[in-house]
This record gives sequence, C-alpha cells and structure tokens, in this order.
Amino acid sequence: MKHLYIIRHAQTLPAEGGDDKSRKLTPNGLTDAQALGKLMAHKNYKPDAVLCSPATRTRETLAGILESLGNIQTEFPDDIYNGGAGDLLHHLQQQDDTHKNILLVGHVPGVYELAALLAGTGRASLLAKLSEGYKPGTLSVLSCPNENWADIQPAQGELIDFQESIDYNAPATPARWT
Repeated sequence: MKHLYIIRHAQTLPAEGGDDKSRKLTPNGLTDAQALGKLMAHKNYKPDAVLCSPATRTRETLAGILESLGNIQTEFPDDIYNGGAGDLLHHLQQQDDTHKNILLVGHVPGVYELAALLAGTGRASLLAKLSEGYKPGTLSVLSCPNENWADIQPAQGELIDFQESIDYNAPATPARWT
C-alpha cells in the first residue's frame, strides 16, 4: 500500500516582469503553507520522500510544510513545473519502492489532473470537492493499493482526504470559517 499527498502551492503574488517561475507566496500563502504542515503532522501524513517543482512558490510552500514535518529527502525535477498528469505519474512510477508515502508539490493543471486521474474511489463528498477544482494550498491524500510505484495506474487510488485552504478573496461569511 502506498500513500500519495498531492499539494498545489499556496497563494502567490503576481509575476514581476513576466517571470512566472520566481513568483513568491503572499503573506497569507506563507501562513497557509505552515498550516498545511501542521495539519499533515496532526493527521500523521508523513512522507518518506518529496517531489517538488523547482519554482519559488512551490519551494516556499514546501518549506512551510517541512517546519512541522522535519527534513525529508526532496527532489526538484524541472519538468514538474509545467508537467501534466502523465508527466507527474511517470515521476511517481520511477520512485524507489522503499518509499511508502510520497508528497508531490506542484501546479495546476498538472496536480489537479493527477489527483482526478488517480482517484477511482472515495467518499462521494470528497470526490465531489475534487471535481470542483484545485485552489492554491489544496491537499489531496490518496491511498494506492500497490506495493510498487511502477504499478500505480489511473482510477485505482482511493481519495481518503481533501483539504482546501481559506479563499482569501471570498466574502467573509460565517460559513467561510467552519
């Protein structure tokens, strides 16, 4: 059994001078990244390895998460930056089978497409939330019934958790804080 934690980077600032890859997190994004790490630690979502896009915003998101999880073996493959679901799945299928739990930190549409591709089962409410998209700071947790990463295939994973960060642009209603 393998577990996959898929995260979209937290909220970002606009690109300066058109340099998308060096976009940084907003103050709210930095807070959300730290909150994601605390949530993962609280729920015992502890990866053995991390695949992270080399973009500044994903690195900052990961740094916030690792404040609660500690130091974890991390790779920064260049093609995760613009990678689609197929590219990301390929990276997962190449991972060392001694890793039982992998965290992938990336961008939409790739991370959203990957989560949707792999999630074959799960609670209807979680699958419905996933079908609505992938906001900044979203975490999907998938349980995959495989012993080897190379055997991970579409629609075989169970979506066991789906967490979204606060939408700071949404109206401040009481329901927003529950």
